Amino acid sequence: MNETKLNKIEDLIKNKKINQAQLEISKLGPEFHKNINYLFLRSKIFYMNKLYYQALDALLIATEFGEDDKIYDLISKIYKILGNEDLSKKISNPDTRLKAINTLKKEVTGISQKEKS
Repeated sequence: MNETKLNKIEDLIKNKKINQAQLEISKLGPEFHKNINYLFLRSKIFYMNKLYYQALDALLIATEFGEDDKIYDLISKIYKILGNEDLSKKISNPDTRLKAINTLKKEVTGISQKEKS
């Protein structure tokens, strides 16, 4: 059932019905807050509304709960839009992305949700 709700939101985003997608995602409860697909869709809505820093926050939080190329691809795309080509390239490269993301999280207060060992 949870995936059905997320699939509906994803379809709304694909069909560029951003306001409707935003309304639907706002109805979801705290059980979704650690779901990487929820966080990704939330970031896509922010991205499409040109709220790039909010999108980055959601994406960086998503990396705390799982890894998915689509998350890293969107982070890279946003940093390119923001003019940070170097960071964009590092994040788009699978060999350098984890180091770049971990360095970024250390610089951005409050993103890391768990202790890294």
